[in-house]
Amino acid sequence: MKVVLLDSQVISGYNYAIERKIVENADFEFVMGTCKDEDEVVEKYRDADAILNIATKMTEKSISQLTNCQVMIRYGIGVNEFDMDAANKMGIRICNVTTYCISEVAIHATALALALSRQLKHFDQAVARGVWNQELGRKMRRPSAQTVGLVGFGNISRQIAKNFQGLGYSVVAYDPYVPLDVFKEKQVEQVDLETLYATADIISLHLPETKETAGMINAAAFNKMKDGVILINAARGGLIDTNDLVVALKAGKVGGAGLDTLSVEPMKDVDHPLLGMENVILTPHIAYNSAEANQELFASVAQTAVDVLNGENPANILNKKALNL
Repeated sequence: MKVVLLDSQVISGYNYAIERKIVENADFEFVMGTCKDEDEVVEKYRDADAILNIATKMTEKSISQLTNCQVMIRYGIGVNEFDMDAANKMGIRICNVTTYCISEVAIHATALALALSRQLKHFDQAVARGVWNQELGRKMRRPSAQTVGLVGFGNISRQIAKNFQGLGYSVVAYDPYVPLDVFKEKQVEQVDLETLYATADIISLHLPETKETAGMINAAAFNKMKDGVILINAARGGLIDTNDLVVALKAGKVGGAGLDTLSVEPMKDVDHPLLGMENVILTPHIAYNSAEANQELFASVAQTAVDVLNGENPANILNKKALNL
């Protein structure tokens, strides 16, 4: 059986030795592709038994033409690259890797929030201009006077809660899918979304992008938030209406934004208004990254493919219910 990595060119400087070793040790063929789109996937690899995918969009057009595929695995947490309904129709398992970068994303989101709260970019740029003035910018507040609101309370959010609690912040969270006893165990107050918007000084997003959550942080949501709120997004760029965010930043409704993900990536518009704002920090979808996290990710992707091809149903299959597994 054949395991195909669709778009090996996406990660430069890596030879996929980890994946190759795991797959070939299981007596399966490992193929490294350089597909640029789903048409090329169908042309070259429609007979793949397992597909490893970094960033190639797979719609019903291509998924419906796969002849042998048992599983498609995404390098990462989000699976927006796959049409889930099309995969369900074809009986193809969709998998991701959810645990490989918990500490990395948590510390990145925390760092963005702290940098904005302490206005580090603003003061750094002022000093670079020859201005030495502690009274610039807005008045800063100590952690014990602030509340952090986490939208979504999965593994990453729970680590972020621990980070902020250790610094003295109060933490509240919204997640209708997490049992109350988890909130109690983590000493985090469970609130509804309206209450979170109204009480949080820092809001950090940790949700998948779905039909329900896409664009949820928009003008209506901003109007419910505290003036000067700091917004952090190290989840999915599509959660935020970028145009509404720009308006809220210019009006001072949002006091700062730390964004590791954008609705359109990569950002190629050098004149985009976000780029010129002192109270905005942008990073290139890098929150997940560390040498250790990458190694864990590479191994997990390959091992998932091997497990499925060996007749197992690993825990990270996202459409188990739809496939009656």
